[in-house]
Amino acid sequence: MSDTRVRCPRCSQAWLLRIRLVPLEQDAVFCPECEALWLAGEDIALGTFRDYSTYVMERGRVEPQASGEYLVRGPFTNER
Repeated sequence: MSDTRVRCPRCSQAWLLRIRLVPLEQDAVFCPECEALWLAGEDIALGTFRDYSTYVMERGRVEPQASGEYLVRGPFTNER
């Protein structure tokens, strides 16, 4: 069985995760190493990303690293 997880195209240091931004009620893809964030439907291969902490703080979250801010749903894979 081949590994279908996707390594972060920004830092290449970690595997991407599927997450739920709980207070914002949004699905996203997240790199736990460099905090790159892609919202659902955005093309990760394009290389554009948002900074997780900046994104959630701009939306009123004051403690982006607090427990419960996001829920890890599992690894992001290149399988559809």
